[in-house]
Amino acid sequence: MLEFEAPGPFGEQEEIALAMELMSVASEEELEQFLGKMFKGIWKGVKKVGSVIGKVAKPLGGMLKGLAKTALPFVGKALGSFIPIPGVGTAIGGALGGALAKALEMETAGLDGEERELEMARRFVRIAGSAAQQAGMAGQGADPQRAARQAIDAALRSHLPQLRQPSPSRAGNSGTWRRQGGGQIVLDL
Repeated sequence: MLEFEAPGPFGEQEEIALAMELMSVASEEELEQFLGKMFKGIWKGVKKVGSVIGKVAKPLGGMLKGLAKTALPFVGKALGSFIPIPGVGTAIGGALGGALAKALEMETAGLDGEERELEMARRFVRIAGSAAQQAGMAGQGADPQRAARQAIDAALRSHLPQLRQPSPSRAGNSGTWRRQGGGQIVLDL
């Protein structure tokens, strides 16, 4: 388990309920509904829903679906090989999802079966909720794709300190992700 972890946007009971709902997702449509419900709860009362938030919801949802599919084995099995946004969800799922999966595996190493899945789902809910909060703060002129990427990056760094500070074996690398030619996402660990 982590020594330090930033609080998420949900209380413990709401986080557990959302994690259990995430664990029961059986299709892409159900995952979209789950994320939409979570976004609406976080963005409730924000005046710019029709502008910036409305534009960032689709890329943020696509990126989070890619992360969930790669990082959460129970979601990946349920969804099969869907591609949320051509290139984006797949690339993000492959790069950041792999890093997130490793971090979640390390953090839940001592847990078994459903307990492990619940803890992984809770951490994903925390990260997704924080990313939605961050994306909701994007300025009017913000590029929705970039705002979504930055929101996910900030949430991952906030909830997974090992991505924030390089380990001695990764001392020369930044631990960030960036877009490379052809729309590829590259993760620098």
